[in-house]
Amino acid sequence: MNPEGTRFRRGELLQAAFFALALLWMNAYICRELFFVRMAYMNSMHGFWIAIAKNANSSWFHPAWWPYWDAGIPFEFTYAPLVPGLIAALSAAFAIPPDMAFQWITGAVYCLAPLTIFTAAWLLTRASGSSFAAALLYSLTAPTQILVPDQAFSLKSLGDARRLYVVAVWDDTPHLAALALLPLVILFLSLSLRKKELRYYWAASVLIALATLASAFGPVMVAMAAVCLLFVQREELAKKLLMVGLIGAFSLAIVAAFYPPSLLRAVSGPSKTHFEPGWTLGSLTAIAIVILGWTILWRFLRHITSDWKLQFFALFALLTCSVPIIAAYVHRQFLPQPGRYKLEMEVALALLIAFGMRSALARLPTGPRRAVLLFFLAFAVEQTIHMRQQAKNLLVPGEPARTVEYRAATWAAQNLPGMRVMMPGSIAQWTNTVSAVPQFSGGSWSMAYSQIQQTGVDSVYAGTAREALAWLKAFGVGAAGISSPDSQEYWKGFSQPAKFEGILPVLWRDSGVTIYKIPQRTSSLAHVVPESALVVHPPADRADIAEIERYTAALDDPSLPTPEFSWEGTNRMRIRATAAPGQAISLQVSYHPGWHARAGGQDRPLNRDGLGLMWLRPGCAGPCEIELDYDGGAELRVCRWISYAAIAALILVLPFARLRAVCFRASCAA
Repeated sequence: MNPEGTRFRRGELLQAAFFALALLWMNAYICRELFFVRMAYMNSMHGFWIAIAKNANSSWFHPAWWPYWDAGIPFEFTYAPLVPGLIAALSAAFAIPPDMAFQWITGAVYCLAPLTIFTAAWLLTRASGSSFAAALLYSLTAPTQILVPDQAFSLKSLGDARRLYVVAVWDDTPHLAALALLPLVILFLSLSLRKKELRYYWAASVLIALATLASAFGPVMVAMAAVCLLFVQREELAKKLLMVGLIGAFSLAIVAAFYPPSLLRAVSGPSKTHFEPGWTLGSLTAIAIVILGWTILWRFLRHITSDWKLQFFALFALLTCSVPIIAAYVHRQFLPQPGRYKLEMEVALALLIAFGMRSALARLPTGPRRAVLLFFLAFAVEQTIHMRQQAKNLLVPGEPARTVEYRAATWAAQNLPGMRVMMPGSIAQWTNTVSAVPQFSGGSWSMAYSQIQQTGVDSVYAGTAREALAWLKAFGVGAAGISSPDSQEYWKGFSQPAKFEGILPVLWRDSGVTIYKIPQRTSSLAHVVPESALVVHPPADRADIAEIERYTAALDDPSLPTPEFSWEGTNRMRIRATAAPGQAISLQVSYHPGWHARAGGQDRPLNRDGLGLMWLRPGCAGPCEIELDYDGGAELRVCRWISYAAIAALILVLPFARLRAVCFRASCAA
């Protein structure tokens, strides 16, 4: 029985099963190297997700500090957890390297997305042929390369294996994982709106939660789909708005442990510093353009079809296309990273084209209709072979251990144990797949915990030697890597790669990458300094280093005591220091309210300095021992409790509903 309450005929089920298996085989055939051949795409964030999987340990289950990136961040600020969690689980279950587990996941979501498109479209429309055509179009074409090309326009780019490239070679596996769930979200949201049954609310909530755990794009694409569904099913709109709002709120409650409010605020912050204008007055113009296009399209749709499903496909295509197209041609944006929405755009266009042509094909005489179908199938066979050849060219064997990323990370682990380093570009993304070396950079700029730390990283890449050294010393960096324009490091982001030559001693040099020693009186991340030397005001920009240099001068003062500092796990630090009145303990670790300090058996308040780092007054004259413990703070603890409560409700609600229904039927029978 289908979700609409009518029974499928045996022939329908067999035909749908055949189409589903054909889609699965075709996509697995195209990307099969992902399951069998070990590769090494160091110009990607693959190492970033693998590092999370390798080092997370029990961080999935309770608030934990992540000392490996960006001078320390809460674990929740690393990345959406679904893909790293699956990497860890697969690697442990099948005893395979984490990078191979990541490839399996990439291959799985690559094959799953067309399958969910077909399944959801078929269950919504009962048109298996058109649903299959939509999934085929999505699998075998890249219409975004015609409408919003990545490079110069070329008609042959329509047949590019773009989706395979952006997930297997580049960085969009988590995004595609969320997108693979989107058709099922649309299906169950639609059923929730029309059927008003608990089982559909339950399924929609779980799928939205999974899409959100996969990628920050997940909730945005779900919101776009929900707006379109509500618009084409406007009867009892107030009740439906409330229903969708409650489903969305419950989904967010499920994932609250990994999406605290502070993270949501941080995600909206960094776009201005990374080649995007962020929210501007032009964003209002972009929204106005969307509203204008929506209004025109809706008037047109009302006259040509009363089928809400086709109306939905058209409006969803308009909304998803508007994000990258307006950004590319009008240079306005109302969502961060608008070019990334090409993946959603391709799903929507495939559904619109397949179902938009359905009625036209049905009106054709038998002969021409068969000729069109023959052409479509011939194109599909040819394009499958073509994309298979592209995949063979893309998915080539590689050995990570032979790359400069692995060599640099391995050398740092062996020669700089416990020292904070700054690795350049792609090396930073892979360092913590090899070692537990703490880094000044390494994190995702789109989820950056501290914008001040991001300014410091930018100074190392683009500032003068003096500016870069001031920031590096202030953040406790003992060694920094620089990549030259001819290096094997992929991004080569330094504007002055020779800035440290002749100024700093060279520790390691290989394949155009040089690691320099940063002068430090001690490699400890804890320092005794005069309280007056602390940075008070956040720097206005990377060149605003007057206060920073006053602070680093205190770090170099040989008359000041040198504390002992050690990590005891990731959630505890211990400091043994000798301090006098007027002196402070400065910690080159990012401030977070989840850290708590005790000195001499007394609680001591932790403060945030102008660099976003921690400091405290030890409250002792002479030797003292200070312990710092991290528990996530009230925000993260409350978010965990909300998630646990929501998951418990999710587990209990369906059995309770069934029991209630059984009791109701029994009472009626009596």
